[in-house]
Amino acid sequence: MLSAVTTDVQKAILGEDPSEGALRTVGSSVLLLVATLATIFAAPGFALPVLAVFLVVTAFGWTTHQAEMARLLTLVATVLTVLTVTLITVYLFVSAAPAFAAHGLDLLTIPIVNGEPQWFLWLDFLLPSAESIWNPRAGVYSLIPLIWATVIVTTIAGLIAAPLGVMGALFIAEVASDRLREIIKPGVEILAGIPSIVYGFIGFIVLNGFIQKSFLDDGASYLIAGLVVGVMALPTVVSVSEDALSSVPSAMGDGSAAMGATKWQTMKSISVPAASSGISAGIILGLGRAIGETMAVAAILGAVVQPTVPLFDVFDASSTLTSAIAHNYGSASASTVDVLFVAGVMLFVIVAGMSVISQYVERRINEKLRGQQ
Repeated sequence: MLSAVTTDVQKAILGEDPSEGALRTVGSSVLLLVATLATIFAAPGFALPVLAVFLVVTAFGWTTHQAEMARLLTLVATVLTVLTVTLITVYLFVSAAPAFAAHGLDLLTIPIVNGEPQWFLWLDFLLPSAESIWNPRAGVYSLIPLIWATVIVTTIAGLIAAPLGVMGALFIAEVASDRLREIIKPGVEILAGIPSIVYGFIGFIVLNGFIQKSFLDDGASYLIAGLVVGVMALPTVVSVSEDALSSVPSAMGDGSAAMGATKWQTMKSISVPAASSGISAGIILGLGRAIGETMAVAAILGAVVQPTVPLFDVFDASSTLTSAIAHNYGSASASTVDVLFVAGVMLFVIVAGMSVISQYVERRINEKLRGQQ
């Protein structure tokens, strides 16, 4: 079995009939790469010289046996990517295990307000409740307020990013002229390059002042955070949705126009359904960006962990899962760090689940468009 795998890897890198020179060059690069990785863990001070030798040998091999070196580098990139994701996942869950063992279901404690469990539906029958929800000195932690704050901010962001992003993508792909498209699309993508802390600072200074004056509110709120995160998610939704709309064959639109349909009818009945898989993926990826946003939310909402009263008050504020990690990890005790790793596990599971859902939705819509069930 092992020999068969080795043979397959050798064929993938070197081809069916490699030359002796290719064997030596690729073999030297592989050995130097392994030596570099071993040096990083065993003797970090010598890692840079070994890496330099690896790069020189690889560059020489690229000039003499480019096909074999290209195969090797693509294989190395794939393996390192999978290995990195695996190590991060394992480390995250292992680091969160002590908090799971120490607190268990108490990490989902429901806050009590005025003597009654505040949270709704069946949660108060299934989960424990307590007056104190976040007190690291007493060893009391509840992630329920953090989860609920994340839900509210993400919902507001989705209500902004999804419709505006899809409409913006429709305008760029279907309405704008070529010259206007060349201006608008790079401008939208530039939004993704602005540091998140800048968004947070602008939201806190500009939007917070507006909310205080217009709604007589005296502090930051979920509404401000959701607006800012929604704007931050816009480039993702617009870019992915526009790519999906642009990939729709022009013959479909021409046929619709030949039958007398207007431009809007063509977009509504032809372009959007045909690109719905890509649009759905763009919206879900945008929501994933909203869930994982840290610095902008941390700058706006602050470090307070408190229950929302009433439950759907968008003018209230509490830390989200991400902002709680950002605010607490620097000065947190060992037990608090373990709980923050649990928050990280929740974020990891949520975003990974959304990625899986995105792929499933895209596959199902493609099957439906092809007439499959």
